[in-house]
Amino acid sequence: MKGLFIINPSSGKQVNQGKAIQAAAELLTDGVIEEATFFYTRAKDDAKNRTIQASREDYDFVVAVGGDGTVNEVVAGLYLSKSKMPLAIFPSGTVNDFATSVGITPTVTNLYYLIKDFNVLPTDIGCFNEKQYFLNVAAGGILSDVAHSVSVESKTLLGKTAYITNGVKKIAEKGFKTTRLLFEIDGKREEIDVYFFIFANSKSVGGFSKICADAKINDGYMDLCIVKSLDVMNALPVFTAVLDGSLKNNKQVEYRQARDVKIFATDESEEFHLDCDGEYAGELPLHVEVLQAAVNLLLPTESRKTKQIVASTDEAEKYLISDFNKFI
Repeated sequence: MKGLFIINPSSGKQVNQGKAIQAAAELLTDGVIEEATFFYTRAKDDAKNRTIQASREDYDFVVAVGGDGTVNEVVAGLYLSKSKMPLAIFPSGTVNDFATSVGITPTVTNLYYLIKDFNVLPTDIGCFNEKQYFLNVAAGGILSDVAHSVSVESKTLLGKTAYITNGVKKIAEKGFKTTRLLFEIDGKREEIDVYFFIFANSKSVGGFSKICADAKINDGYMDLCIVKSLDVMNALPVFTAVLDGSLKNNKQVEYRQARDVKIFATDESEEFHLDCDGEYAGELPLHVEVLQAAVNLLLPTESRKTKQIVASTDEAEKYLISDFNKFI
């Protein structure tokens, strides 16, 4: 097998990038793979464009070594090129939400066996306003404000603490002001006062590992979580629920599974910022839809987290391919 390792040198901890290179060296030494190519990104869209190019070459898999933004670009490249080439994720960013959800940790051993075992799962992704794609989350409101206002320097220095610190600051600035939005969820319309919303493919968003507790990555749906009006009295229970995974049971929350969601501002003068896999993505209106089984991922075989986030229905089971020879 021949693999392409796409590395973002400015993403998170450089020690993790070294681990990915070490894993590649061990795979080569043991004869698991025959060739490994390393590509280092320098600018936005480098990972996406290199992935598209790789789809026309004879690579058997691609490894994304970086944070959620790097993974996002590789996923976009795979989808746009209609490539069936499997993606292995080696998290080296600050939060690494998707990797956390599916049980991928940044160790040499884990990446070695991720590639050696070659367990491929066709996985859902999201389409964002007909022009962007996301593997993990599209969001709007205060979480988006927090995500795109944390500097690269703060993320590198403080890690997840940078998000928490900035989150407290943003809540203090904004208070509990909500925005009235018009939702069209799988064809049904309703207006809701919103503090923030999340349309997620995995359980982990913004470093909170249980925020979308029912999410599955291959069921054809994403989880829509809408946090409605908040005040001093009900804010603490909501944020406690974010931490313990019980958010869907809170009366201030609308929690649904959906395939196609359109969101409009009822007052166009109000700002409501959007986020796509941790990157600032403009303002409303928003149209997000699920693209079922759109990319192929390499996933751990024994991780408890992986088993919890993969749908166990007969339809989902037929997607799981453990034999690489059958896959090609």
